Amino acid sequence: MAHVTLRVLHGADRGKVFDRLHTPVTIGREEGNSIQLNDERISRYHLKFQVDNDKIVLTDLESTNGTKVNGEDIQVRIVRDGDVIAIGRSLLLVGSHTDIDRRIADIAARLPAADGAKARELAQRLQKIAAHASEAVPDLSDLHRPVLPGDLPPLPERLSPAQSAELGELFDHVQAVLREATEGAVMRPGNERVEIDFAHWQVVLDLQAKLAGMLRSISDPRS
Repeated sequence: MAHVTLRVLHGADRGKVFDRLHTPVTIGREEGNSIQLNDERISRYHLKFQVDNDKIVLTDLESTNGTKVNGEDIQVRIVRDGDVIAIGRSLLLVGSHTDIDRRIADIAARLPAADGAKARELAQRLQKIAAHASEAVPDLSDLHRPVLPGDLPPLPERLSPAQSAELGELFDHVQAVLREATEGAVMRPGNERVEIDFAHWQVVLDLQAKLAGMLRSISDPRS
């Protein structure tokens, strides 16, 4: 997909549609951006969409107030039809009605038959988002929820053998830490809560901190 469609759900430019813009696309409040939004909380050059390996990659351009995708602060993120982007006081929906319907069908087709209810719930959520594309959004909480079900994101494509080996080593380490922590977990009879000891909990938190540092270094190599 070498183009991106964006619909403004909320903010001063609510209701505007930017249809099938060819990448790269920049958004900011200054002239010279592909999309200029009337929002004082948006930076002069706030974010950029570009294509890499047939995927749309959103990069926050070190904006003052940051960028959120589906309610999560990001620096770099692959975006898909149905994702919701929050910048400043504005809320943007990725994809046209047709694009989002196509994604709904694709996700539903990949869900097991037993998960039909999940597919229907997903379709309802996406259609609710799309329905707000040209009107005020009374409650943004639902729009901040990720569109994808709880599956892992796909592995990167077109990795070199060395990159594949490095990624495998990283996953092996993460799995080993989580396995050690979960093996020490205890569920007491009659209690639905799971307990792990303080040392294992700290190991999990340390892993989380290390992964956060790695994500930061990926989005900003200078760090």
